[in-house]
Amino acid sequence: MPPVSELSQQRLAMLFSDIEGSTLHANRLGGQWKDVLRLHRETCRRAWAAHQGHEVDTAGDGFFVVFGSVTAAVAAAVQAQRELTALDWPGGRPIRSRMGLHVGVVSSYDGSFVGYDVHRAARIMGTANGGQVVASQAVVLDFQTKPDGLEITDLGHHPLKDLAEEERLFQIHAEGMLSSFPRIKSLGTSGAAAAAVARTLYRPAAVSTAELIMDDGRTLKVDEHGLRIGRQPDNDLVLNDGKASRHHCAITGTPAGFVLTDLQSTHGTTVNGERVTMARPLEDGDELVVGDTRMRFTQPA
Repeated sequence: MPPVSELSQQRLAMLFSDIEGSTLHANRLGGQWKDVLRLHRETCRRAWAAHQGHEVDTAGDGFFVVFGSVTAAVAAAVQAQRELTALDWPGGRPIRSRMGLHVGVVSSYDGSFVGYDVHRAARIMGTANGGQVVASQAVVLDFQTKPDGLEITDLGHHPLKDLAEEERLFQIHAEGMLSSFPRIKSLGTSGAAAAAVARTLYRPAAVSTAELIMDDGRTLKVDEHGLRIGRQPDNDLVLNDGKASRHHCAITGTPAGFVLTDLQSTHGTTVNGERVTMARPLEDGDELVVGDTRMRFTQPA
């Protein structure tokens, strides 16, 4: 490898992406998986090309793309997520891509790019959920003014694997993208770190795993630690919903099963059309409405 001084350095916006749960999808779809990969690559590459992105690497279902500006990188990510969300996928279930954005000085070497900021960008992508775009603080600070049509949510500081310092992360959202996600997957938000409010209501107990099924077909696992739902980034399910309170409601595991508690929300929580006024046991098939967001609780016997 030549000395660092011989490497060509430049400041670039970086986008990493991959398909969430690709191994499970591949096993489920069998021969149709190749059709999913083709459709995913065509859709993403159309977005990269529309905003002058340079595809550095692709491995399986992932991309590493660089852009000359943060504005172009963000626009490409938004376009890709919108189009991926709107597609009818082989196999009948939605396929979601997670994306991470960062900007920094990188070195060009042997047809690729190297440097600490490349690793940061990849780690940021690893925190995202399918359908979500997570960006570093450097990306947000690069905007002289917030682009029209973008909603930028501060997700707080997070420790990331192999990085020396915590990273302040932001969610970038636009109309046509998914809007509600579980907490991002940093070292500080593991499943063991269940919502503090929920833990004050009941002691976690051994209980069969359940799921919340969102209107768009996504599922969220509910285990004995329960979860908290609301608008703030520290919830387990974060809703981009103007009628959702900051900490709206909590689902908790009890010896008798899962129980839903409204956390004194402004607009209330309903189960099967009835407003929750006290802790309510949940049953398989119950329809929940949190703010304006609908979901179904499933726990087959």
